Amino acid sequence: MIDEYGSALVADLRSVYGVDIRDLWRDDSRLTPRSVLWLVEHLPQDSATIAKAKGGPKHRVWTSEAHLLALIANLLHVSNRQRAGKSARKPLITPPKIKVNKARGRVVRVADVNARRMAALARTRAKRTDIQRG
Repeated sequence: MIDEYGSALVADLRSVYGVDIRDLWRDDSRLTPRSVLWLVEHLPQDSATIAKAKGGPKHRVWTSEAHLLALIANLLHVSNRQRAGKSARKPLITPPKIKVNKARGRVVRVADVNARRMAALARTRAKRTDIQRG
């Protein structure tokens, strides 16, 4: 997820929640991968990360409410044209197509991230004891 949506994710986590994702790799941080996933799961629909997942910045303004309003406007357009005895060939408002991402990126388990974090912490502690002895 970080590989594909990194810049948008950093910006959204900082602006929406005030969280720095780089804290995941700091030894003294209480931020966990699971908590980051929970935060990402509840990002607002107009966030940069969700827009990037849908296909780019043009999707940022297209929340579910905007899609529904466009649908209502198009249905009103069709019904008005029908009442006038004309056919409606094209919708008035055409939302951008949402990108379907079939290929999944690499999956990293939370346990693997925690194991790497603990190994790095152990190496740091070992270096400190070597420096103190030497």
